[in-house]
This record gives sequence, C-alpha cells and structure tokens, in this order.
Amino acid sequence: MKMLGQVAVLLVMLATTHLAIVRIAEHKADSLAGGEAFRLDRASSSEGRTFDALLGQLGRWNEDALASSLLALQQRGRLWVAPHLAGQRSAISVSALGLVSRIYVRRAELVDRELPFPDLDVPDAAQREFATIRLAGTLYHELQHHEGLDDEGATYDREIEWYRQLRERALAGLPEERARLTEWAIDSAIESALAAREKATGAPPI
Repeated sequence: MKMLGQVAVLLVMLATTHLAIVRIAEHKADSLAGGEAFRLDRASSSEGRTFDALLGQLGRWNEDALASSLLALQQRGRLWVAPHLAGQRSAISVSALGLVSRIYVRRAELVDRELPFPDLDVPDAAQREFATIRLAGTLYHELQHHEGLDDEGATYDREIEWYRQLRERALAGLPEERARLTEWAIDSAIESALAAREKATGAPPI
C-alpha cells in the first residue's frame, strides 16, 4: 500500500512538472508572436468570421484540401491571432520546446482588411481579392512549416506553385471582366511571393 502511495505521488509530480513545462512553452510561443495572442474562435469573433469567409472562398476555388487542413488546425487549437506580430509578417509558425506548435496570424490581416494598394488605379474588388489570395497563400506557406518543412526557399516555392495552380481553378468559367481582375490578383500575389522569397533567401527561385 505504501508503495502504491509513493507511485501515486510520483505520478502527480510528473504530471505537474509536465504541465509547468507546457506552460513555459506556451509563454515562449506567445512571446515569439509578440505577446497578447489568443486562440482563433470561430463562434463569435470578427477574426472568426473572416476565417469562415476564407474557408468559403477556398471551397469556391475547389481548394478543399487547404480548407480542410486550416479548419482542422483551428479545431485543434493551433491557429492563433497575434495583435503584435513583429517584422511586417502576416503570419508565423512557431514550435516551442517540442510541446507547443501553433500558427499565429497578424490580427490586422483578419479584421482591418484595408485596401493593399490604395493609390493604385485598380478596382477595389480586385485589390480585396488579392488580399484574400495572399492571406490564403500565407496560411498555406505557414502550414508547410507547421508540418515540418524548414527550408524557406522550398516553402516559398510551394506557395508560388499553389498560386499558379489556383489560377487554373479560379479562372475557369468566370466572365471575361471578372477573370481579368482575378488573374491580376493572382499574378500580383505571385509577384509578391517572389519578392518575399528573394528577400528571405537572397536568391530567386531556380
């Protein structure tokens, strides 16, 4: 009986220690994302409504695999909103101590939604579509990191290829004028990703 009691105490101590380490990992992850981050809640938040709208758009683009992956990530509590994400980044994948793995999205990407090119003579609808495409592509990019791809150049290559495949699906069956605006939005997203890749790696895609 005494030995059972000692085992029980040991198990409690191990569980408490593990919980403390997890809390440290969570704090470290939150710090890397700029602090004051919170879990993306689909039920009643403006961030959640934007996320749901993105999932709906991915469905209309026949991007069901990405939509399912992002939804699963959110349901597992691994998609977080970062109000103070530094470095002009839109999102970041963080793994802390091998215990906490999350994707943090800059809050402004989900709620402010300002026109990305206010001084450019391009219709608002095309600019907003570009913003949606870039948000989807950014999440796709960070999902690759989350799933274990560390090489930044290879990750950008996958993101750029995703945009190119999206063009084939998104343009199919659209009226000419709408197709022209959507094509501009996708091509602009590709150009933006190419520039980001070169800045991050010092080299363009091979």
